Amino acid sequence: MIRPLSLHLRLGLMSVLMVCATLWVTTWLLANLVTTVLSDNMDIPLDAQIRTLRHAIGPDGRLDTASLSWDLQHPATGWGWEVVTPQGRWERSLPRPVLEYPVPLIHPVDGIYSGRDAATKGLVLHARRMDLSGSMAGGRVLVVSPEALIQQPLDRVAQEIHKFAGLGLAVLLLACWVQIGVGLRPLRQLGGAIARIRSGEAQSLPARQPAELAPLAQEINALIARNERGLETARRNAANLAHAVKTPLSTLMLQLEQEQASAEARALVAHVSERVAHHLRRARSAAVGLGGRPRADVHEAVEALRPVLASLGRGGGADRLLHIENRVMPPCPVAVDAEDLSEMLGNLLENACRYARSHISVEAGEDGRWLVLDVSDDGPGIPPAGLETVLQPGVRLDEVSEGYGLGLAITRELAEMYEGTLTLGPASARGGLKASLKLPR
Repeated sequence: MIRPLSLHLRLGLMSVLMVCATLWVTTWLLANLVTTVLSDNMDIPLDAQIRTLRHAIGPDGRLDTASLSWDLQHPATGWGWEVVTPQGRWERSLPRPVLEYPVPLIHPVDGIYSGRDAATKGLVLHARRMDLSGSMAGGRVLVVSPEALIQQPLDRVAQEIHKFAGLGLAVLLLACWVQIGVGLRPLRQLGGAIARIRSGEAQSLPARQPAELAPLAQEINALIARNERGLETARRNAANLAHAVKTPLSTLMLQLEQEQASAEARALVAHVSERVAHHLRRARSAAVGLGGRPRADVHEAVEALRPVLASLGRGGGADRLLHIENRVMPPCPVAVDAEDLSEMLGNLLENACRYARSHISVEAGEDGRWLVLDVSDDGPGIPPAGLETVLQPGVRLDEVSEGYGLGLAITRELAEMYEGTLTLGPASARGGLKASLKLPR
């Protein structure tokens, strides 16, 4: 599929065509103007010679050559004249041309007009002619001169015209390039403003826009406002649904524990609870898609979780104090809903607290437009063969610890909801586990 031309390229091509066409027409008009001026200047002495020859024709129709001036009696090379009357024909140095006289007549002045053609020797000529009338009808007075007297200065002028035309073309193209860049800048700024809305850095487009873009900006802002209202409604409905469903399930799980129900029954209810939570997160994901991405701060989320998780003990073992080190420098924004970020970090930290000996660290690093959060512990770690398996729902490699093996799977599912990833690996050469959570910035 052929991609449409960009606005820059379209405007650029049109500008180049218009500038080239304008310069070509201007150059052509200037060349014709200069040709006309040079021809007119050449015609002045030629017309003077024609009038002199006309006055030298006597009443009897004969030319009085003795009364002619020296330059007419001895024409220079390439110059010549001819007089034809009913009484005879007279000429000097005429190179026997075959002349044409276009219609309409070229530069007619007082019955004198121009002709052009080449002489028998290949010499290009410029001619002026007067047709006689009255008793000498059918006669003519013709004077010729070399066309080079006009063409040579015309060539010099044409060179200067082309030189200035090239300079003018460069200046005009540069001006068009600047004009296109300045003219399309509001469109680029509008695109940048929309990108900031999508990343959560802004809530709406600036109200101050050029007159041509103001209606578009208003429509986009109205669409954003409508989507925000829909997003708020979807979030509120999801929260209401979570409250209406998860609370009875939690009560049921507590009742089963108090009644010492079988592990299978409690696991089944836990599985149902997590499936409900799964679909509620899907609903929340759809709600997030209605508007721009939310923003949350990783440092604040870790600080909120540290006091709760720092004293978490081993399942069935003695309580011990863990040190959770927050190496994330504030502020550390991420394009994730605050509740989702808290749930993902909570699952990773809780998992680390279950198996760590004494130390857990949380670090953040940048990878282009992504933020990579590393949660590392100094526990026994996971064998390489189980790194991918443990991310599956309901899978636990340690059957002694409490829980149902859903925390890591939930975290990966939430990360993928934001187009991110969750990967597991060794924390160091001495062991431990490092969970790397990749989220959009």
